[in-house]
Amino acid sequence: MESALLFFVLPHYAVIIFFILFSLNTSKRRSKFNRIIARVSKASLAKWLLPILGLLLITACNNGNDEAVGPNINGATSQICPNVTGAQAIYWDLSNGIPRGDLPGGIPPTVDRVGGSFSHPDAPTLGFTYPEGYSPQMIRAPQTVGVDLTRQDGQVLWRWLFTPVSGFPSAREIRQAEIQQVLQALGVDPNNIELVCLNEGQANPVANIAVRSSKALVRAGGFTIQAAATVTLVEGLPTSSVNIQMSVGPTAEYDQLIFDTFLAIEWQMLFTDRGTQHPDSDGDGVTDPFDRFPNDPNRN
Repeated sequence: MESALLFFVLPHYAVIIFFILFSLNTSKRRSKFNRIIARVSKASLAKWLLPILGLLLITACNNGNDEAVGPNINGATSQICPNVTGAQAIYWDLSNGIPRGDLPGGIPPTVDRVGGSFSHPDAPTLGFTYPEGYSPQMIRAPQTVGVDLTRQDGQVLWRWLFTPVSGFPSAREIRQAEIQQVLQALGVDPNNIELVCLNEGQANPVANIAVRSSKALVRAGGFTIQAAATVTLVEGLPTSSVNIQMSVGPTAEYDQLIFDTFLAIEWQMLFTDRGTQHPDSDGDGVTDPFDRFPNDPNRN
C-alpha cells in the first residue's frame, strides 16, 4: 500500500488549503477568494505551493508482507516533549507537523470495523468512514463546517470545526475554551487540568497571511485531550478563520483510540482525495486506490 506523506508535515498549510477549497465552494465565496489571492504575490504563493506539490510525490511503501510488524511503539518519545511517550508521542508529533517513521506496520492505521460514513455537504474534504459504536453530528452554519463524532457511551469525542470569528483572537484562549466546554460536558472539573505538553506560536507562511496556533495535550478526571486551535487572518479582512481539532477519550483507552479512531479518521481526510469519492469495495475503511486488496476486508 502506498501512502503520501502530506498534511501532517505541514499543518499550517493544511488549514490554508482547506480555507481555499471551502472558499471556492460557492460563487459567492469564490469572489471573496479572488480578492484574497489578489493580495498575495505569485512569488509568495510559489514558496508554499511548490513544497506542497513536492510532498504529494513522496510515498512510503509497505514492504509487501501482509503481516508486517512495526517497531515497538512503547519506546517512542515525542520530539517536542520527552515526557510524552508511546502512541501519544507519535500522535502528538504528527499533529504538530513532525514526521514519524514508527507507525505500526509502517503505514497509517485504518478503520477496522466500519460503522458508517460521513460527508459534509458544504465541504467534500470533510468526509470519512468511522468505527462501529460512533455517531457523527454535523455542524453547519453560514461559513461554518464541522462535525462532532461521539462514541455511544459519550466518553470519546473527535471534533473538527472550521468557522469565522471577528478580528484576530488568541488561539490559546479559543483552545482553552474548547477544553473547558468538553470537560464540563463530561462532568469533570475544568479547573483541575494537568498540562502534559504545549506547542504555540505565530507565523506568516504566506505574504499577507498570519497564523496563530495553540496545541495542547492535557489530562483531567481520567480523560486525555489533545486539542488544537489555529487562527488564520488574511490582511484586509475583518474576520479570521478558526480551525479547531480535538481528540478526547478515557486515559486508560487513549493509546488504542489513537490507532482505532483518531488517526484512522484523520488519515482518510488528509491522505485521500475525498473530493473524487473513491469507492471502498470491501468496506474496510481504505478506498480502492489505496487498498492493495480492494475486495478483501481483512487485508489492505
